[in-house]
Amino acid sequence: MPEILRPTNPVPGYDNTAKNQPINPNDPNTNIQNVVNPNRVTRPDQRSDQQQAGDPSVSHRMRYESNFLTFLQRLANSPDAASAFLRLLQGQGLQVSSGITPGLAEELQGFLEFLTMDEAQLNNFLQGQLQSGLRFGGALFQAMRTAYNSSNSDMFRTEILQFLRQYSDYSSTDHLETRMVRTLRDMTRSLPSHWANQLTEMAAQMENGVAAGDRQGNLRILRNQVFPLISDYVRRTHDHGMARNLLSLLTLDMVRYENGDEQSLVQTFRHLGNSNIFKGDLSKLSDEDILRLLTDTEYAKAAKADSFAERFTQMAQRSLRGEGGTAAQEVFRNLLSSILINESVYMPLQHLLLPFQWEDRAVFSEMWVDPDAEHSQGRGEPAPRLLIKMDIEGLGALDLLIDGQGGRTSLQVACPQQVAAFSSDISRDLGEILQRNGLSPGDIRVSTMRKPMTISDAFPKLFQEVKNGVDVKV
Repeated sequence: MPEILRPTNPVPGYDNTAKNQPINPNDPNTNIQNVVNPNRVTRPDQRSDQQQAGDPSVSHRMRYESNFLTFLQRLANSPDAASAFLRLLQGQGLQVSSGITPGLAEELQGFLEFLTMDEAQLNNFLQGQLQSGLRFGGALFQAMRTAYNSSNSDMFRTEILQFLRQYSDYSSTDHLETRMVRTLRDMTRSLPSHWANQLTEMAAQMENGVAAGDRQGNLRILRNQVFPLISDYVRRTHDHGMARNLLSLLTLDMVRYENGDEQSLVQTFRHLGNSNIFKGDLSKLSDEDILRLLTDTEYAKAAKADSFAERFTQMAQRSLRGEGGTAAQEVFRNLLSSILINESVYMPLQHLLLPFQWEDRAVFSEMWVDPDAEHSQGRGEPAPRLLIKMDIEGLGALDLLIDGQGGRTSLQVACPQQVAAFSSDISRDLGEILQRNGLSPGDIRVSTMRKPMTISDAFPKLFQEVKNGVDVKV
């Protein structure tokens, strides 16, 4: 590894005292060539990492590629989820003749029938998607949110965040256990038989521990058996490939699994209860009562009843394994890529998918909601902001931006040209709908869609706040 504290490596036989002598540009014996222009520094491969170098608005400062800018680029280049989901709903190219297996074809048909809804079913579907996406919803977490925003103590705010991390890991127990067992199974396929046989036995032990709810026993298997085995394998074979990469993923899941321990979660919650941020005396509650309070939430109920996510995940797994043929693989690969990008850590918005069949028309709808919109005005006043995108079979794409600032609800609708021809009637009907629901209509505009509205256009302040933070890419 080069000496990073020196600009160059020392040259043998060179008098290093000469480096302390200043260079005189007027000295005729000094011949300075290839003076570097600091404004034209390039890489050996002629590629520049400076982003938006030609933009005069940012040319005064260096804008190097960062995690957030990379995310924005991936967001702009992400697959079109609307067209992919419409293909799925319409069954285009997903027939048995295209390579899809009969079992998956039957499952796909059942999924499409599940998405055929009337008005009441669509309302229940929307409510379920909203509740299953609000892990920290309800009066309990609202009390924590209020205490966090009103406290001036960094230590107290850190304790609240620590509890929320523990609760998030605890509520993800089933997901973490399933993924860790699957990782162990994947590791056995990348090891020689001598090590694979031992790891298979450990995976079976852990499956039994998961069925018995033995968190501590599962952690002992991971610490005392799995990690020493894989470490010994890597040390002996110098295999730094798949096995070690999977071990890194397993480590991250194990840390979350350990952090979600029930006893530690209850102790942290009792400690917060001593700060009087909750109504009532928590000291009278048993540990079982506290766990029931934390698990019997609207989010937990909605997550268990979310058959849409479960059925979609099952179809995606089977299709990506090759059971659906190339057409189905492409559809689900595009959908999963879009979902993963929209659910990344850089997207601080609640994202909902609402595909359904309405009166023999396939409809795909996405909704983005800013969960912290009530703080956007700096006074804690409610200011909901939503972006709804719809693609209707036979009609086209529509964008609806809802903004509730100033006590009035403003609507901005971008729709196909044949719909925009009735803009005055649509504006009047939308105003009446708002009034019937107890809202004060604001500015309502209906126009022809020139180009789809991006998330950064709908939530500019949100993205600007993230850009202003410290952002590096390693």
